Amino acid sequence: MSSFHTRLTAVGMALLGAVALAGPADASIRSAAPASASATSDRAHADFSAQARAAGLDDSRAAELQRRIDTELATAGGRQVAANKIDLDGKGVLVLPLPGEKRARDLNAQDAAGAFADPCKRGWVCLYPQPNYEGRMWGLYDCYKVSIGYTGTGSWYNNQPSNYHVKFYGHDGNLGWTSPGGPVGDPNAPWDWVGYVKPC
Repeated sequence: MSSFHTRLTAVGMALLGAVALAGPADASIRSAAPASASATSDRAHADFSAQARAAGLDDSRAAELQRRIDTELATAGGRQVAANKIDLDGKGVLVLPLPGEKRARDLNAQDAAGAFADPCKRGWVCLYPQPNYEGRMWGLYDCYKVSIGYTGTGSWYNNQPSNYHVKFYGHDGNLGWTSPGGPVGDPNAPWDWVGYVKPC
């Protein structure tokens, strides 16, 4: 065998060795990424569980709340930002009542007395599937028309300044009613005829 062939064989063997070594290293890098994402998700769930317990829920009810949040995430999308709250990626927020409670409350904010704050913030329009501002709260803060999908009797609150009026549209998309300027609400609103709501 010539010295050229010997060198070529040596180079080939070195390359094969490098590929063999790179394979497992690359595989370990690829497998580390999902584990890292999973660890981040586990930490977030642990933080939300701790927040739920701080709000007075035992482990069983905290798990129930997380199941409800997971169901909403699967349906509406968005990302969980608190034990009972989902940010809908610019389409508002959903805040769920804690298990055993009728009304949603903001676990990320407290009022002056130290109680958890009303989640319907100033400048928002808040929609509820049940009367008397009960059930999950859907807070809208941008001026666009949304499909709501509520039926029966629910409620809404316009927590905006007086020059902002909520527009309610039928299922055909035609404007059916415009609210007075805020702050104003209706604790017993008929949702059956409403297909869309626009906060301004």
